[in-house]
Amino acid sequence: MKTRSQPLCLVSACQRLAGALCILLSLGALLLSACGGSAQPTGTRTDTLRVLPAPNGPNADLFNPFFNYNTPAAWGAQGLLYEVLYSTDFSTGEYHSWLATSYNFSSDNTQLTFHLRPNVKWNDGQPFTSADVKFTFDLMKDHPALDQGGVSALIKNITTPDDETVTFTLTGPNSTALFYVGQTYIVPQHAWSSISGDPAKFTNDKNPVGTGPYKLRSFSADLIIYDVNPSYWGGQPAVKHIYVYSAKDNTTAITNMIQGKYDWMGSAWTPDFDKQFKSKDPQHNKTWSFPSNTVMLYLNLYKAPFNSVLVRKAISAAINRDNLPQGVAYYAKPAHPTAIIPPRKDWIAPEYQNATFQYSVSQAQSYLKQAGYTQHSDGYFYDSSGKVLGFSIIVPSSWSDWAQDVQFIVNDLNKAGIKATMNGLADANTYFSAIYGGNYEAAIGWTDKGPTPYYPYRDMLSSSNSAPPGKPVSGTNFGRWDTHSAGTLANQVDQLLKQYMTSTDVNVQKQAIQGIEKIIVEQLPAIPLTVNVDWDEHTTRHWTGWPDDSNPNIVVPTYQVPDVVSVILHLKPTS
Repeated sequence: MKTRSQPLCLVSACQRLAGALCILLSLGALLLSACGGSAQPTGTRTDTLRVLPAPNGPNADLFNPFFNYNTPAAWGAQGLLYEVLYSTDFSTGEYHSWLATSYNFSSDNTQLTFHLRPNVKWNDGQPFTSADVKFTFDLMKDHPALDQGGVSALIKNITTPDDETVTFTLTGPNSTALFYVGQTYIVPQHAWSSISGDPAKFTNDKNPVGTGPYKLRSFSADLIIYDVNPSYWGGQPAVKHIYVYSAKDNTTAITNMIQGKYDWMGSAWTPDFDKQFKSKDPQHNKTWSFPSNTVMLYLNLYKAPFNSVLVRKAISAAINRDNLPQGVAYYAKPAHPTAIIPPRKDWIAPEYQNATFQYSVSQAQSYLKQAGYTQHSDGYFYDSSGKVLGFSIIVPSSWSDWAQDVQFIVNDLNKAGIKATMNGLADANTYFSAIYGGNYEAAIGWTDKGPTPYYPYRDMLSSSNSAPPGKPVSGTNFGRWDTHSAGTLANQVDQLLKQYMTSTDVNVQKQAIQGIEKIIVEQLPAIPLTVNVDWDEHTTRHWTGWPDDSNPNIVVPTYQVPDVVSVILHLKPTS
């Protein structure tokens, strides 16, 4: 359900959110088995949208919509072919009806009922009904490998009073079920019930049956072609065909975009590319970025000295965040102390609305002295046993913006008397293994997205997402914030998360979030650094209606599925 990160094979790392999309897509590409040969483009530029989701190598021959992570589905399977009950606009935090026209919770928030859109048909002409919804969730329960978002754990049972109504009885009061249940891709019972073998191994590459606005025409490792679904319930989009290209690397992608091969591309942004692309055709070539999540400095709370809040405060005070937005990371504005991104500022408590980080070497050193450290003649601080206060910060070297940030942070910490070093990892897989497994001291990382701050807070701080060293954590609880590392504070956060989850009253939810904000600000379980952004590159030469500051219909990069379909459905030909 969560997008875990952006492509790590790129020059820039500024769009990672959770996981390693590029590496994971590359893994998915191992499943290649051409189902339609190497199709050649035949559409005109006035009816065909040409997309490069990311320069991640060959397209994956996998149109099973359940897969997001270890073997992600081919681009378009999620959104163009298969749809959800409710979509989420991460730019506004709003929910939008999709296969369901409305929903309602029971008075105790233990039941969630969706009212389905009438007269929807699968692209083979069969009617879409509540039986398909129930079948989808039963399938995930029976085959846990399909349930990559952990949705089944929220559901006690499902009933279908009629063809257009489906009611989920939840395992407990849970207002977040709308987000998780609503964003599950629905598959057709009549087509999937006859699958032979394990549905988790079903590639679904032969005429996939979906409700979405497009149908698969052909697949090759170099090009996937989608054609408009003539029976789509939402009417006929102006984009009649979509060509999904592949590119082996960042350089190839950038060259092709500058030369006009693509209309829309994501995840190949660099400062130099931005200048080249816009200068090639200033009238039509556009880039746009939007705050999406927060870049954090995660400290392994199971390890000394990070179990000391005074040390964490010293580290934070020693970092000059105003120096970070420059070079390849110029987009990265300093984060808010609550780690809440600007579009969610209405969730910030009044006392923190105008809060900022104060860079102060003297304050950092004061915290260290309070923690029992003494500064020696070499300028570094030592504990009572004579051990220098020092640690390494890991980052993949290829993530140039974050690597630059870490080097600045290391320099700042050394100036304050903390002997920090940067451990630039050549292999991003090693980085992911370290942060999920707890085999690191400090690491730069991300927070997850969500319509409210609850979702990144839950993923980062819920005790249920933590684990002892050597065991993998879930979400983004890389610091292992739990009762072992944080004692009763961890219990307090868990209770506040529960308060939010069990209520649909926004005021009650905001009270819970603001309680967590206080802990974030005062205890620094992880240290906010900068505001991360999503961005895209597009040209208006052939298509108009793209999101921008004057037209923010929905803000999504090419790699955020299924929401990309909302962008596509807004496009109109230039002429």
